[in-house]
Amino acid sequence: MTRRSLAAAAVALGVIALGGCGSSGGTAYVPPKGPPVKTIAVTGTSYKFTPSKISAPAGILEFKLTSTDIQHSLRIKNVDGFQIEAGAGKTATGKVKLAAGTYTFYCDIPGHESAGMEGTLTVT
Repeated sequence: MTRRSLAAAAVALGVIALGGCGSSGGTAYVPPKGPPVKTIAVTGTSYKFTPSKISAPAGILEFKLTSTDIQHSLRIKNVDGFQIEAGAGKTATGKVKLAAGTYTFYCDIPGHESAGMEGTLTVT
């Protein structure tokens, strides 16, 4: 192989390697546009959410997560890409559009969900 073909092969391998990086879906989460039909305040503390049972109408929901102790997140199972993270003593917000159904929300910080940090969201 010549230097030129070795260089071309190296560039091609680099492009292939970089193609594997990023999220599995290839696109980042895009929050819905428009006003929420409901804003839901959730507090994360001591490995639990308060409230842990939430009811909301279908449509755009805004979550307001406040962490009172350490960093916590709020994710919703089967809703790819939606995540809010609030550091210790901080509040974070995020919007998601949901259809009617029952959802489980949880903290994806290692060990938090297994310690009981999850809840149920009923959307009607």
